[in-house]
Amino acid sequence: MVALKAMVDRVTSSGGGSSLPAPTGVGTSGATSSSMVIGWAGVTGASGYNVYRGGSKVNAAPVAGTNYTDSGLAASTTYSWTVAALDASNAQGAMSTAATGTTTAGSGGGTCFTASNYSHTLAGRAYALWGLTYAYGSGQSMGLWNIYVTTTLKQTGPNYYVIGTG
Repeated sequence: MVALKAMVDRVTSSGGGSSLPAPTGVGTSGATSSSMVIGWAGVTGASGYNVYRGGSKVNAAPVAGTNYTDSGLAASTTYSWTVAALDASNAQGAMSTAATGTTTAGSGGGTCFTASNYSHTLAGRAYALWGLTYAYGSGQSMGLWNIYVTTTLKQTGPNYYVIGTG
């Protein structure tokens, strides 16, 4: 409870966010079948950055530089990324405009599994939350958690699955 109160006090005293502007020049490069490099121009006063793919944060810790390699992606797939700067207290500033990029065609690497979403969760390739199913690693939404929805998951790394075609 003390930690929760401290967090609420910090948010209410700081206005809930940073006044840092959105990073500019966000773009993609270096596409492979399973990764993409996202780059941007630095923001004055930023202590780090958060990178989002399709609205979900992909970096575990703040990114110190002005580029980030997002991995575990599906081959021949178009993705969208946005970036936000963090101030010294890790408050996030405005979100950048989106940059899109498409991964290259795969070399056939990775193993595909086609099963019901229920079976994917039993096999440890996905997890269920609030009646929906999500792929481990990528966190991609697979739809309802039941035996009637069938999804193909491709394993692109250890315990990392993306929705793909077998």
